[in-house]
Amino acid sequence: MNTFDANTQPIDPTVHHPSHRHLLKTPVGILPHAGVDAVIVPAARPAECLKDAFTLAQKVGTGVVAMCSGAVTAEQAVALGDTEDVPVIAVDVRNDADGLPTFSTTELLQRHPEFARPSDTSRKRNLALNLSRLAGWERVLFLDDDIYDVDPEGVQVAAGLLGEFGAVGLNNVGCPDNSVVCHVLGTLGPDLGPDGAIPGEQAQFIGIGGMAVSPTTSYSFFPNIYNQDWFFIMGMGDELRVAVTGLMKQQRYKPFEDPDRARREELGDCLAEGLFWLLDHGLPLNRADVDHWREFLGRRAFFIGCLSDEIANRKLDRAKAERIQASLAKAWNTLKKIEPDLCVEYVDRWRADLDTWRSFLDERPVSLEGGLDAALEYVRWDGVVRSSVPWPTSL
Repeated sequence: MNTFDANTQPIDPTVHHPSHRHLLKTPVGILPHAGVDAVIVPAARPAECLKDAFTLAQKVGTGVVAMCSGAVTAEQAVALGDTEDVPVIAVDVRNDADGLPTFSTTELLQRHPEFARPSDTSRKRNLALNLSRLAGWERVLFLDDDIYDVDPEGVQVAAGLLGEFGAVGLNNVGCPDNSVVCHVLGTLGPDLGPDGAIPGEQAQFIGIGGMAVSPTTSYSFFPNIYNQDWFFIMGMGDELRVAVTGLMKQQRYKPFEDPDRARREELGDCLAEGLFWLLDHGLPLNRADVDHWREFLGRRAFFIGCLSDEIANRKLDRAKAERIQASLAKAWNTLKKIEPDLCVEYVDRWRADLDTWRSFLDERPVSLEGGLDAALEYVRWDGVVRSSVPWPTSL
């Protein structure tokens, strides 16, 4: 594939930040430990994939909230929990009739089907945040159903750090949890492009695949877009108060198997990376104006072009190289449709959605007397199934 021609050449020779790890705190020394009120899993894979979450819950003395759709039902999740002797609350997430507010970011993307990313993970996580706040849960661990070998002590440390930090992620030492485009850079290795345009090695930031948060104090939410966890973190306040500790592994997957994956990720990847570009330079997010996005989208185009050239020049397996180039082509074709004005509008709407979410939470009680039972009675969701194993009454 030939080099993609960028309409805007980058002003700065650096066109991509392969790491944002410097924004994270890594606490050392004698660290606080705390219990976890629940392990929350937005489940979509078969019920067997919940076993690792169940094992972790047993080790840290808590239960699992499984928000189910796709290849798993609430009945199946609870049946497995009973077999494994783990307390489980499972919910079949069927439609939008669950009491959550309508977000204007979602409405914006509905007008742009080229950026469609059919997924209900953000809804599952927001539902779980609402339930947790009503139940009075101060420390929960979000865990994806493809995460395994989670360090139980690391989870307790992450929970203990929530008094100081708004979110604490676990170090992923398994398959990198990066976008398709960043997986290409990880495949190629460090220090690419002309004049150091892509310095260093592709790293990982923390993600909601394994992250401790405090539902009773947080007013952030998960927008329905790729990198929703980065938006959740940025939505917690002007200062990025995030840390990393412990260990976990993500199951290996094939990022280039479906080229359309790159299309589904591109808008969210651009928006999140563009905002983190400002944070990397110590600049406030309100600097993300039209000029910023025009320049950043030019950098992104140059970045994808560099990756494509490198793949063309490397002696890679032919089939793999073709899959990578097909993914980069999808990303590039999507990038061409992203206008600076759209980026500005999305960020403006996201800020408005944060206000909508805050108002939604403020209109509802916090820490209902009766805890989880009262919270479930309050939300009155259809499709709730409870295991025969009683929910822990204390941590």
